Amino acid sequence: MKFRRNGYVIAVTAVMLAALGGAAYLFGAPPFSKEKGEIDASAVCNSLGSASQARRALTSVLPEKSSYAFDDEVHLRVGDHDDSYRSYCSISGDGDQLMSVSTTMMRDEPLEGWINSEVVEFAGRQQLTPFLAKIKSAASPSVAAVFMPCVSPGKIPGGQYNISAVVHLEKAGKASDTDRRMALIELAKSTVVYAHDKGNCDMSSDLSP
Repeated sequence: MKFRRNGYVIAVTAVMLAALGGAAYLFGAPPFSKEKGEIDASAVCNSLGSASQARRALTSVLPEKSSYAFDDEVHLRVGDHDDSYRSYCSISGDGDQLMSVSTTMMRDEPLEGWINSEVVEFAGRQQLTPFLAKIKSAASPSVAAVFMPCVSPGKIPGGQYNISAVVHLEKAGKASDTDRRMALIELAKSTVVYAHDKGNCDMSSDLSP
């Protein structure tokens, strides 16, 4: 009876340890924690511009994941007299949506109107501050956006057309608010420069602070 009782205790202990080990694996606890993945520059969305620059910025702001996935859609203008340029880059990690980056060609409008229609939904209005002197812009620790002049008046019905580029960080890593804002600004600038080129814009692309 004593042997059988000890055997029972050993069996129960083994089952409990196995269950704990399985839970540790599922929840990523040591020694089963998922290996930190790296962002491959060759996989970064083309619409973000410089792949190496985008990779650095993304690595600094995104949360640690075992793998990252990019989905990029770019729609070029059909002709010089239309406003059809669009792009959308979706970034995910381990199945979680982490960031979206979108560009839209649209008619120029005052700063406040553009912020209210394209930017404010991603951040509190009081958090948004400009970062460029000559070009309309707004940024916070969760979003950065640029409204760059693109097509001069007379080319497309309605007047001047701009490129609106919006970078929205949906899930953040451990970087400070200041560092996140700076990285998102770099992504927004790189994205809008790419769009300015691919959108066949004829106006200046000067992004001087």
